[in-house]
Amino acid sequence: MTLTEIANSICGKLHDTEAESVTACKGYIKERYQMVWDLALWTESLGVVQQAVVASTPEVTISSDPDIFYYPSSSTVASTAPGMELVVAVKYTKTGDDDGQELVGSEWVRFFALDANVWNNVESRRSSPTNFMPLPKDASGNPRVKLIPAPKDAGTLYVLGKMKLPDLGDSDSPVLPGVDQVLLAFGMGDMLERSMQYNKAQAKVAEGNALMQGMRDLQKNQSQQTSAIVPLVQDEWDGGDFR
Repeated sequence: MTLTEIANSICGKLHDTEAESVTACKGYIKERYQMVWDLALWTESLGVVQQAVVASTPEVTISSDPDIFYYPSSSTVASTAPGMELVVAVKYTKTGDDDGQELVGSEWVRFFALDANVWNNVESRRSSPTNFMPLPKDASGNPRVKLIPAPKDAGTLYVLGKMKLPDLGDSDSPVLPGVDQVLLAFGMGDMLERSMQYNKAQAKVAEGNALMQGMRDLQKNQSQQTSAIVPLVQDEWDGGDFR
């Protein structure tokens, strides 16, 4: 269903099809869609970008156009697709190499506990990055990461991340599977609250929450997912470390 179809369905059931009410309903639907989008790492919310890395520069801003992305409009191209909101996984490939390695996301405290100097950008410590840490976004809202150690050579980051919420136009359909029924329930609840029918509104919001949990179960149970624990083994370890 498109945004207009969802709003018209709700307003039709409420016998309130005034233009002002339809417009308000669309606003509620967009707000609820943002809430659902932010709830989880939905498969349809993920995208992949390639970001150039400059040698000796550990801080990288993820601002490139996405290579892979979902969007409700088939006319959208990479340059007009939503940008990256959150970094999920990163791979670093040195320029000239065919293969790269996955970087493990870590927190600042881990490096201070193990080696507080490992993140220093000095020539003697530069190498191929093995870890990354999230940094505050830049002024344009693009995510940033710090590579550890600082890269000795130029390369490319392949970043899997959560995309920003696509702008939902009147003729666009939400991309998340099962979200139509969730938005219908939440939208109805918001419109009932708008008309001060609070008990009925509460019931519809509860219905929306139940349907949203069903969305999560749908994605978990009907998509191919393999869970595995992958140990991080440092390059400098040898057999004697495990005796």
